[in-house]
Amino acid sequence: MFSINCKEQSFIVYFIFLIYYSISFAHAENTVLSLENIETTIHAGDEDSVNEKLPLFIASTDSLSESDYTQISAKTSLLLRETKQLTATQNMAKWLVSDEAKVMKPAVRYRWMMILSYDLMFFTEFSIIKDMIEQELDALETWSPVTTDSKVTQANLYHIYGQLLVRQKYIAEALPYFYQAEKWFRGIDENHPSIFVINIILGEAYLHARNYKKAEQYAYKALDTIPEGRVDAISYLNAILASALEQQQRPQDAMEVISNYLANPVDPRRDYFLYFSLVHIDVLRDLGEFYAAFMLAQDTYTLAQEVGNKDYLKDATRHLGFLQAHFGNMIKAEVLLKEAIDSPSGIRQGNPVNAYLDYVEVLEKLGKYQAALDYYRFYHKAYVEEHERINQITIAQLELYQENQRLEQQQSLSAAKLALAKATENRTQLKNQVLMWSALVLFLMVTLILIMFLQLRRKNHQLHEMAVSDQLTKLGNRHGLLQALNDPSYTLLIIADMDNLKHYNDHYGHQKGDEFIKSYATKMKSVLANQRAELFRIGGDEFAILIEDSVSIDTIKQWMQRAVQQTKNEGFSEIGVSYGIATRSEVSTDYDWISLADQRMYEMKNQTKLTLKIELG
Repeated sequence: MFSINCKEQSFIVYFIFLIYYSISFAHAENTVLSLENIETTIHAGDEDSVNEKLPLFIASTDSLSESDYTQISAKTSLLLRETKQLTATQNMAKWLVSDEAKVMKPAVRYRWMMILSYDLMFFTEFSIIKDMIEQELDALETWSPVTTDSKVTQANLYHIYGQLLVRQKYIAEALPYFYQAEKWFRGIDENHPSIFVINIILGEAYLHARNYKKAEQYAYKALDTIPEGRVDAISYLNAILASALEQQQRPQDAMEVISNYLANPVDPRRDYFLYFSLVHIDVLRDLGEFYAAFMLAQDTYTLAQEVGNKDYLKDATRHLGFLQAHFGNMIKAEVLLKEAIDSPSGIRQGNPVNAYLDYVEVLEKLGKYQAALDYYRFYHKAYVEEHERINQITIAQLELYQENQRLEQQQSLSAAKLALAKATENRTQLKNQVLMWSALVLFLMVTLILIMFLQLRRKNHQLHEMAVSDQLTKLGNRHGLLQALNDPSYTLLIIADMDNLKHYNDHYGHQKGDEFIKSYATKMKSVLANQRAELFRIGGDEFAILIEDSVSIDTIKQWMQRAVQQTKNEGFSEIGVSYGIATRSEVSTDYDWISLADQRMYEMKNQTKLTLKIELG
């Protein structure tokens, strides 16, 4: 037996640490040399050798310290981007989900996965990122990283995956990943810079989901929390805000956001500024400033070609095609719009819905009615698919109508083909009647085209009705209200908000909540049946009433109480309604009119809550 005193023990520990540090340092040096070797191979143009060495190189970083493999992965990313190694980056992404790669430490492998995700975004290869992360979602959720950098990696991969779902317009599926990523980031730092990015993407998510008010709120939230030095996303953020305002029929406000940014622009990433320019064109078109939109569209089209983002290039080509048509250049317009529709997509599935409508309009003007009808069908299909992806109510009746129309058109076309076939068979016997038969066939074709054209017009009308109608209550929606405000005979506006919808949704399910809304809408419509008034559903539990005649406050109060009591009689005893009244003469604009009534409704709601609190107290 032998003993070691404290001084000798300390020396041994120090000696072991020195050996370990020397080995680690030597290994890190070897890894740096390997990276330099790969760089030499890349510059030599030996693609096969690069693809062979990179997986071995990544595997070798598994034994490095966190600071070393973090630094090495960042240098590798910069090298891949600068030398445009798309194929090598794609192959590395596939290797990282292989059984061979899964023997690496999770912290190291996921760090490489995160870095490569950003590299693939740089190359606009979104689908590969999604496939790679998708295979690791269950493992990522159960992973318990220890260090701060590893926790950031875990949160970033969830954030990236949610962003990819948003770009495919799977909004409901994306939100849980954002919320979890935000939770992880806040666990690291309550004001973590990545929370700013999440707010931006949530704004974009609600923009795609057509919840433009929430999109506006998240955009402003992001603007209030811009991290120091994070200027690259500002153009993208302003584009989301401008788009949200434009979709709320506020193009002047949207243009103000755009002008404020352009008055003091920061150095943007080109792909972000490209998105900003596309929104700018949308707003100019809404404002009727078509020449300015045309000039911007030409520059944006060139930028989109340089950036290489397939989805943005589609949008830029579509805008330029539409504006060529506006200025009468129909042939150029047809070529550009066809190019926009036929060109491949990036992460987005299919074409923007409006691309088909722009193309249909050009085909109509060129007299190509059959092609116009065919592309209108594509529009209809894309319209339905997009609404399903953002989890809106399925338009079953519209799909049934579309199928009936398709069958009718097939029958008409079959009849025409049969008539032409019979005419061909009897051609030798009907030489003397060629002119008559030719005229008859021509008449049939013209009639068929006319029928198709009328069907196209009828479908346009139906879609317009859908755009201004609420599917649940069959009342006018917010868009319908905005149109009705143009009628000067309406002098009084009421904004009403139902109470306790959440109670029925939480306790009995959303179907009961829908019945609650429909019951109130029916009773309110019955109360107004003999009045010169029009009822709209403009939100989840929010209604608007436009009235032509001067009506007393007591009369309005009686209407509201009667509708509430009748709804209670239907079994909805928890109902309550707060409302605000405003006259057109009090304000100068429709927007102010709605805001004033809305403000008074909230004042009434707050007063009701205060009264209830006093009574309970």
